Amino acid sequence: MKKTIIIYALLMSVFIFGSCNPDDTSGGGGGTPDIVAKYLGTWHVTDNKAKLNYDVTIERDVLYDTKIVMNNFAGLGSHIKGDVVGNTVVIDKQTVNDYTVEGTGSYSSNTLMKFSYLLSDGIDDEMRDATFAK
Repeated sequence: MKKTIIIYALLMSVFIFGSCNPDDTSGGGGGTPDIVAKYLGTWHVTDNKAKLNYDVTIERDVLYDTKIVMNNFAGLGSHIKGDVVGNTVVIDKQTVNDYTVEGTGSYSSNTLMKFSYLLSDGIDDEMRDATFAK
């Protein structure tokens, strides 16, 4: 009887502890992978159409695990938000400092991203291509 109880206790501990999985500590909360981490930081931008150079700082959106906040995007001095979908950043139409911005970005490596976006002041629409480098 004592032997049966010990075997039963061992089997139960195997089932209990064997079914536990460690949380994914790579971020994002809830054990999900941190898909925005690779985008975070300060990026040096060359905006080809406007022939401008400026810095953009990318931070996490504190409300959503799959969104980022890009400060000084298009050299406008304010921020816009982007949705991260794999290696793509989708910028839905947003208005900042009297300009409308929308477009997409493509993550190539931890030192390179490229964005194509439409910048409009309500009168003129301008397609821009910008290279982000770290």
